[in-house]
Amino acid sequence: MLQRRRFAQWGASGLLAPALGAFPKAQAADAYPTQPIKVIVSSAAGGLVDGIARTIGERITKPLGQPVIIDPKPGANGAIAASFVAKAPADGHTLLFAVNSFVLAPLLMAKPGYDVFKDFAPVSLSNYGLLVFAVGEGVPAKSMREFVAMAKAQPGKLSFGSAGQGSSGHLYGEKLMRDEGLQMTHVPYKGGAPLMIDILGGQVQGGFVTMGEALPHAKSGRAKLLGVFGTRRMPLAPQIPTFTEQGFKGYEHGGFWGFFAPTGTPQPAIDKLAVAVRAAVAQPDLQERMIGLGLEPSGEGPGELMAAVRRENLLWSRLIKDMNLRLE
Repeated sequence: MLQRRRFAQWGASGLLAPALGAFPKAQAADAYPTQPIKVIVSSAAGGLVDGIARTIGERITKPLGQPVIIDPKPGANGAIAASFVAKAPADGHTLLFAVNSFVLAPLLMAKPGYDVFKDFAPVSLSNYGLLVFAVGEGVPAKSMREFVAMAKAQPGKLSFGSAGQGSSGHLYGEKLMRDEGLQMTHVPYKGGAPLMIDILGGQVQGGFVTMGEALPHAKSGRAKLLGVFGTRRMPLAPQIPTFTEQGFKGYEHGGFWGFFAPTGTPQPAIDKLAVAVRAAVAQPDLQERMIGLGLEPSGEGPGELMAAVRRENLLWSRLIKDMNLRLE
């Protein structure tokens, strides 16, 4: 009888309200996701970024208990996809899979349609995309230092290509020129594949491209890879020295690839997603596939992804401002 009176008193005084009120939230967290998850990809369908997003999406479907639908929305250096997700409901059912252009677009565009730090919550860093500097077989340089010396000896006469205006390859080319005091002409292309064709043909002397785009041509002897990003040589191509080994700074990390949710997404949903992605990326066959494509697997959670975002923002904000680089 005494226990019943105390229970009634606690209920009347509101002492039980926090405990009782917590149950719906806990149940909601346990129930997530309650519908298919749509992943908006910032790159075109059929490309490497889209392929990795689809592979991870397939592998997180079972642990999450809902289908994962990949929806590419390319364009505007990734801004179209990012602005779409920024306006989506913050319930964990719409995510963004983006590469480091996610950070670059707001630095290069007057109206990107989103704010990197205000509109998004980091979920999981799937991998890094490592770039290499490739030259054609007709270029005499055998290392990045030799290429820099060659460019210094011919101010304004050499050119470098990129996968597009404002792309990572473009900005790293600008960084190389600024850091080493070079004068080269930038030639933008619509992707890495046509750029590699012109590197092989000698229309441009070199460029920053993905390992996957360049390595087959290096194996055939038609291209030379003078340096690779990262702090250690890649198992895929251990003969290629890193930029760090050759005395260059700022090439220690490749561009991040990762999942983001709209700001306000419940933390339990973010945690559940991060655990699922980490487990997927940890699978040996996916690790092997990523490495074979010139990617560096990660699977780290929100903290590491946010650190990568801040690192990219710090690296490029000053250079873009100093060079007055803008995209319309």
